[in-house]
Amino acid sequence: MRPLKWRVLASALLIAAAVGAGGSFLALRGGAAPVHLPWSTLIVGIALGGLALVMAWPIRQLKRGKRGRIDSTRAVRTAMLAQASAYAGALLGGMYGGFALVLLRDWSHPPRREAAIAAGLAALGGLIMLAAGVIAEWWCRITDSGDDETAHEARSPGVAH
Repeated sequence: MRPLKWRVLASALLIAAAVGAGGSFLALRGGAAPVHLPWSTLIVGIALGGLALVMAWPIRQLKRGKRGRIDSTRAVRTAMLAQASAYAGALLGGMYGGFALVLLRDWSHPPRREAAIAAGLAALGGLIMLAAGVIAEWWCRITDSGDDETAHEARSPGVAH
């Protein structure tokens, strides 16, 4: 599994923002009413990001020598969850952020202002999920050192194989 790359995350965020803004602009220009997102989208983003952090915490503790063994399958799944949270957060934050930016030009119209606020909060939830995924993935990283045998031992201290 390869570590997260900032360029890929930033590209996903920007492309998703462009798609969200472009699609919203075309839909609103065509006479469609803006989609009203639920306010709970922020809470879901925080919860999913928090889940990634909670799952990665024992691995961080293991790396610091403050915890015993951890099943290697659990460690890999946690790292995968962290990466999935980061990518999903980038896409959701970008899409909802682009949607919110398009709605900002109609701020004086109360229903569109409410839709813009809800989209902005949804984008914030995505960005929180992105940040939590990056942090959790960082906690799950393993540093290589020396030859293969030494590197294998350094990578898995206390991880049950």
